[in-house]
Amino acid sequence: MSNDRSEISGTMISEWRSSGLITSEEIVFKTGDLYVAENVTTSVRRIITPPLTESSTNKRVLKG
Repeated sequence: MSNDRSEISGTMISEWRSSGLITSEEIVFKTGDLYVAENVTTSVRRIITPPLTESSTNKRVLKG
């Protein structure tokens, strides 16, 4: 089993902390298709479901 972890941007982590999704003692990483919050003091991990955000980098008009 591989241990592939993807970093989450600092702005996303800040938004999730301010919204109460994660605490100030937790970090977040993505492994596979799951987001995992890990408490840095106790090493307790939990799976979180972040809110869907609209991507502003790939907006275009769809013609049909």
